[in-house]
Amino acid sequence: MLYMRAVVLYLSIKALYRYFMLFLLAVAPIAVAKPEQVKAPEQQVPLEQQVPLEQQRYHYEMAKTALSKGNWQQFTSHYQRLGDYTLTPYLDYALIKYNLHKLEFSGIDKFIQNHKGSFLETRLREQLLYTLAVKKRWKTYLNYYEPSLSSAELDCYWLYARTFERDLDALNEVAEIWQKGHSHPKACDPLFNRWRRAGGLTQEIAWNRFHNAMKDGNTGLARYVSSFLDDEHTTYAELYMRVHGYPHMLRKQRTFAEQSLPMQQIIAHGIQRYARKSPEEALKLWVGYEAQQLFPTELSSETKLYLATRLIRKGKTDTAAAMIANSHELKQNNVIHALVRESLKTQSWDKVLHWLNALSEQERSQDRWQYWRARAMGELALVDRDHGSPEQIYLKLANNRSFYGFLSSDRMGKSYSLEHIPVEISPSSLQTMEALPGLKRARELWLKGNFGEAQAEWIFTTRHMGSDDLVAAGELARRWGWYNKGINAMISGNLWDYLSIRFPLAYEDEVHQMSSLTSVTPDLIFAVARQESAFAENAHSSAGAMGLMQLMPATAKSTARKNGIKHRKQDLFDPVHNIRLGSFYLNQLLDQYNGNRILAAAAYNAGPHRVDRWVGKNPQDVAFDIWIETIPFKETRGYVQNVLSFSVIYGYRMGKPRNLVSELEANSLL
Repeated sequence: MLYMRAVVLYLSIKALYRYFMLFLLAVAPIAVAKPEQVKAPEQQVPLEQQVPLEQQRYHYEMAKTALSKGNWQQFTSHYQRLGDYTLTPYLDYALIKYNLHKLEFSGIDKFIQNHKGSFLETRLREQLLYTLAVKKRWKTYLNYYEPSLSSAELDCYWLYARTFERDLDALNEVAEIWQKGHSHPKACDPLFNRWRRAGGLTQEIAWNRFHNAMKDGNTGLARYVSSFLDDEHTTYAELYMRVHGYPHMLRKQRTFAEQSLPMQQIIAHGIQRYARKSPEEALKLWVGYEAQQLFPTELSSETKLYLATRLIRKGKTDTAAAMIANSHELKQNNVIHALVRESLKTQSWDKVLHWLNALSEQERSQDRWQYWRARAMGELALVDRDHGSPEQIYLKLANNRSFYGFLSSDRMGKSYSLEHIPVEISPSSLQTMEALPGLKRARELWLKGNFGEAQAEWIFTTRHMGSDDLVAAGELARRWGWYNKGINAMISGNLWDYLSIRFPLAYEDEVHQMSSLTSVTPDLIFAVARQESAFAENAHSSAGAMGLMQLMPATAKSTARKNGIKHRKQDLFDPVHNIRLGSFYLNQLLDQYNGNRILAAAAYNAGPHRVDRWVGKNPQDVAFDIWIETIPFKETRGYVQNVLSFSVIYGYRMGKPRNLVSELEANSLL
């Protein structure tokens, strides 16, 4: 089964809240209307008289503008002409929020009940809780609080409210929150102050938070926390800070001879800092300190695992292997994975098998490691009693729709297994799904370009759906052209075999047009867009990549200039424009790498400069599967595998089967 890593698929509650607040800024009144006037006016257009959708949209926008200006008369006039417009609840919400300070619970409770389980109900509940906290209405706060709101601020207010209701356990739960290694919202300050006044803050807890902050690299917070330490622990903190900046201090072992937990934590932290540049020297120091100190098991294991990982990254695999050879605690899967890949680089097939056998049984059963077991056995001409021959392993893997299943099919000369389930949904089921208020609001918001609110409405409406309903919702989104939400629905329900929804032929005309203008095949354009954004036209990565094919602004600008295309940065959120520039950039990379999609895909993700460096470090005759498996960046490794696999799936979807890799790519990678 081919599992896609999540890409900008589900926003966190906080992120949804930020999007929503942008919307509220546009609809919230600005204190012109009198508070007692601000309530939803009665509808004067009978609901049975349908108002045309375009008129509803017009009256909604006019009502929203009037509300933002505090023009109550104009707002009322347009509100009464909305009919059954699906976004009317957003105006109702804004009106209730305007009067929220008055705590008129009859209207609040009615709105919550009418929109139970929706995005708007959750937002109103959050706003109400903030208002109740400001007004110190703690008993009422507890009545409206729900743990599912998942907000650090509201959680702190909840614990604080419980202290006023004589809940003796509330303060006992504070230490676990306070001692985390990151800063907390100011809303938590009253709770923390009460907890400290009650004697909850001990030196052990204060030191734990200092240590956690240092582990997280949050030195500013650590300095703040040190103000709560007594003289003895302040001395430890000062030494900790010095070792953090100058880990070579650990070479003076007499300075660190004291037998105590704080000293051991300082030593372990310094060893890990030292190992970043000099893992072998750090290991020698660690051996000396282990002979001197009795480190707690967890701290010792954590440090040795870090040392092993750094040694492998520096190519010191023999040293790392010697470390973990007789240590069960160090045989962690991520370390073994790294050792397998280092063995693949040198094509040390006996070591590949050795480290594969060190994996947990669950890990060994995965397609990836089964494939490399077969490859190693084939190179060594072995037949395994438990696993059979390499050919038997390949035949079994060839039944799976995965990168390694496709590789195995190629080795055995078999057709790819696509495991596709056609979507069969009755028109009545689609109509029922389309009539859901949350999905109606989601679609309307999406069409208006309010992507944050649309995303929130979709998530809240589909989050508890069963498989059949999710397939119906996904197919509905695909038919609308909201392809990203169809993909999301399949992922949330682990519905991997509905390929027409998971791999839609999105913007098909534009893709084929760009393919005709370049040397890029349609399946590759589809595959890159699917991997980059899952067809979310408004996708914006933390690195700054934008749009359907996730182009960096500088890359887009350069590509547009080279190809004589008029371009503005904001155009990257136009799917057609983004596909055009993305296809031209892909074409440029294919030209640079002689039509090799493996290298072009790696360069699209990690940059040509990195790919050139990786190619230069490999022997010229390295096999393409080894090269892909040993790409230094985990993200790029998965990216290349997915793009190649998605190309196979899109070839199938278009009725134009293609190979996972071409003969050229297989035989002349570098």
